[in-house]
Amino acid sequence: MNRTLAALTTAATLALAPAAFADGHLAGSMGEGFDMLSAALADDFQRLGIEMDTDGMDALTLGELAAIKNIIESQDGDNQKKGQIEAILAD
Repeated sequence: MNRTLAALTTAATLALAPAAFADGHLAGSMGEGFDMLSAALADDFQRLGIEMDTDGMDALTLGELAAIKNIIESQDGDNQKKGQIEAILAD
């Protein structure tokens, strides 16, 4: 019963989500989140010595930004983080 309810809830959410985006209800908050993440990563890039201009940052996908954020928050050393991030940026 719980699985059925969870499945129905998930299906309803997925069915209604595109309509919410089409109406622009969530698009503004997503853009703000993207901007906040980009600004935070720009500070981290500067700390790690990675040169990135605004146009380059804007060209990154949300998936790339999320992957970079995960790298920055990892326990790896700064040199290792820098290498992993530069590999993402090179693609």
